[in-house]
Amino acid sequence: MTDKNGRYTKGIIDIGTNSCRLFIAEVLKNEKGINILNELVKEVEIVKLGEGVNQNHYLKEEAIERTIQCLKRYKETADKYEVKELKAFATSATRDAENKDIFLKKVRDLGIEIKCISGEEEAGLNFLGNSLVFDERILVIDIGGGSTEFTLGKNDKIDFIKSIDIGAVRATEKFFSQEDYSDENIEKCIEWVKENIKKIKEIKDEEFRAVGVAGTATTQISVKKKMEIYDSREVHMSEISVEELEENLKLFVSKNLEERKEIIGLEPKRADVIIAGTIILITILKELNKERIIVSESDNLTGAMIKEEKMSERLEWILEAYESFRRSSERRLVAGNIFDYFMQDFRGEISDAYDPATKEEIKEDIKEMADIIYNEEDKHKREFLVKILVNIVKML
Repeated sequence: MTDKNGRYTKGIIDIGTNSCRLFIAEVLKNEKGINILNELVKEVEIVKLGEGVNQNHYLKEEAIERTIQCLKRYKETADKYEVKELKAFATSATRDAENKDIFLKKVRDLGIEIKCISGEEEAGLNFLGNSLVFDERILVIDIGGGSTEFTLGKNDKIDFIKSIDIGAVRATEKFFSQEDYSDENIEKCIEWVKENIKKIKEIKDEEFRAVGVAGTATTQISVKKKMEIYDSREVHMSEISVEELEENLKLFVSKNLEERKEIIGLEPKRADVIIAGTIILITILKELNKERIIVSESDNLTGAMIKEEKMSERLEWILEAYESFRRSSERRLVAGNIFDYFMQDFRGEISDAYDPATKEEIKEDIKEMADIIYNEEDKHKREFLVKILVNIVKML
């Protein structure tokens, strides 16, 4: 719902392997007329959607149900805040699951628009979420439940991006399913991580600051600071050394599962995967010759919100700029042709070898499309055309 000042609320949900997170923000214009985000709600719930996916490549019915119940609560929260758009993206566990279509349909039945994104897209969102926070070259590291994303760059320029199938849940199921944290099993896990991250060692001699996002990284800070109540403001931009991470690891390993749940600063539902996550983080930093990492609360949720808002602004600009674009049968024919082209592209019917139009030509075609959308009387067809136009704009 948009008020008379143009303010409205948007919601983004991250459906990960281990947790489900909600971010609701108010969008308002500052004195320069630029849209800014005012955080209203940030919630996280451990749902363990990816439980067992590493072994059988299927989402369990009970895991799906846990996640759907969580999403229902998130939808109620979004309705309470009169969220204009509620969108979700699913990551590693959903990507790997052969029955993901069943899960995605259940989510859509709740009235939530959802997309299963690639590891590289996930990494890009993490970087976007931090590109406005740091004015230096950074490597954003997101250790999730099923995969870990690495994105290197500065400001809005990405130099290196990689998603690797190592995650806290995946490692726990592979090496520690019996709660056996022997030196032998820990060493096997370390070697497994080293083998998998050979793909990123090419950047270890470059200059950058290591930035950790998501639960594995943020938990290290809350445990270090012994937070009885999690405070994201205190976690954000806090640093932790490899030595301190190893102290955390010793603490975790010294206790059984039930005892770990009592550790101050550790979310009880994260107690079963925190050891594997910590091993992954320590190993990555050592392999990259980094002694410290800074932890950021700005992650793929923030990045997704920024990306959606940028797209909305660009689409609004296009539609407003060409509201009065004159109508003619010739223009409609051109727009129809470009529409058919992009529809073919979405259906996978265009060869990768196709030589695309130049950016200037595409811009001209967007003008034609915008004119058709503006003058289309059928509401449903108009909304469908807008979605197509958004995807065209993404190419620029």
